[in-house]
Amino acid sequence: MKHDGLHPGEAGCRAEAGVPAWADLEALAAEEAGLVADQRFDQLPAIYDRRDALLAELPQPLPREALEPLRRALSAQRATASALAAHRDAIASELGRLDRGRTGVRGYARAYDVQR
Repeated sequence: MKHDGLHPGEAGCRAEAGVPAWADLEALAAEEAGLVADQRFDQLPAIYDRRDALLAELPQPLPREALEPLRRALSAQRATASALAAHRDAIASELGRLDRGRTGVRGYARAYDVQR
């Protein structure tokens, strides 16, 4: 989600748009979920950097109005972490399948004395 043309966590976003850091964290969690759903994993490091910056800006102690948006952000982030783990497991499974296939091909090559 964007606020006044800026992504959550970018410099000036909250100051210019009056959006508190906890609201940006909630929006950022949704953005992260979208990237994972679209398998755009290469864009995740920028999300993590922006999240770190937003977390550093949270006031201590947190105001009461921050609790629900932060709970929703945490819930979304946990679901995203589960989705990432499922992608990781699928990739590991595919790599294992490819490795087993390569081992089988090597066995045939030895059996038929195939030279590389």
